[in-house]
Amino acid sequence: MESKRVFKHIDLNLIKPEWGSRLSLVVFELEQLRTKQLYSPTVPPYIFFQLKEIFHLLESVGSVRIEGNRTTISEFVEKVIEGRARADESSKEIDNINNALKFIHENVRPDTTISRAILSEIHKIITKDLTPPPGGEGSLRPGELRNIRPAIKNSPLVLPEHIQVPDYIDELITFINQKTDKNNDLLITALSHHRFAWIHPYDNGNGRLVRLLTYMMLVKQGFQVKEGSILNPAAIFCMDRQEYYDKLSIADTGEDIKLIEWCEYVLIGLKGEIEKIDKLLDKEFLVNKILLPVFNISLDNKLIDEQEFKILKHVVNSPEMKIKSKDLTTILNEGRNVQRSRVINKLKLKKMITPLSKQGRIYTVNFSNNYLLRGIIEILSKEGFVSNLDQKTVVGF
Repeated sequence: MESKRVFKHIDLNLIKPEWGSRLSLVVFELEQLRTKQLYSPTVPPYIFFQLKEIFHLLESVGSVRIEGNRTTISEFVEKVIEGRARADESSKEIDNINNALKFIHENVRPDTTISRAILSEIHKIITKDLTPPPGGEGSLRPGELRNIRPAIKNSPLVLPEHIQVPDYIDELITFINQKTDKNNDLLITALSHHRFAWIHPYDNGNGRLVRLLTYMMLVKQGFQVKEGSILNPAAIFCMDRQEYYDKLSIADTGEDIKLIEWCEYVLIGLKGEIEKIDKLLDKEFLVNKILLPVFNISLDNKLIDEQEFKILKHVVNSPEMKIKSKDLTTILNEGRNVQRSRVINKLKLKKMITPLSKQGRIYTVNFSNNYLLRGIIEILSKEGFVSNLDQKTVVGF
């Protein structure tokens, strides 16, 4: 059965949440987080931002997995750990997502006008050096609006004719950049995500691009995503991919109540992801639910020995989560400088500790490019921070 659109124009007036409704409450709660700075007096930034970046890197994997990329977390993590060049096309697709995020960080500010040119540039970045359809996730027309009417695999949605796309995309850009009450910003973000997905303006890569558009809009609206005040919103849509598709399909009817349901889905998901990030600033939760379990997993799998376990445990339990060679006198009852240096150098060679400054002799735990990363992935998944990205993709987008 074909999915039919029953309204022509995107209109914020269609979505006016009633005071006290679930949607109005979540909008209010998120507004309080617009300028929230992620800060903790007990969790140092050099620990928090490591974990946050790992969390978001995994969601970049999830963003491409939604569209059929078969790279699993396990495969990606092993390549990172072993420092292998990620030359295959699946890994290039992930690298392109991260390059697009970098482009957004460097070019989007609250006063930026989101334009066709910006969307075009991001589309070029995410499809760069990828095989074009039907064989790959690249594009036959990088940066150019589609000149065909493609079908979406396993979806009943019938896309607008390609001759309608320029007008629809211009209307959407006007909607995104409109001057309105700031309380409407998040509703505009949610509605724009759905509208872009329905227009499907490019021949390929629309799913990746619409999630980046959502991210870009949050930056424009002052949510300071790149400074760490919020998150990579791809996380919302990766946790349950089938629910994401289902919610998009429901909103395709254009009915007011269905669009409200879509906005609730996006904004409640956004709030939930912010709450996850906040947990990483709670030292008791971070140490007992994330870091110590990671060290236990690494010890059980013989990736670290008992001596290394004691040192790493001491670091994360210490007030500033850092260590210097002299501390080993207490931790290991080792007073000899030579032996202490050997232990420190061994951990440095395994990349499990890193100096806090160049050539510095004060260290903290490093999780991002060594075998501790395996445990981080397992525990983040167990605690509900990331989706099961190793499951099969259910539909193309």
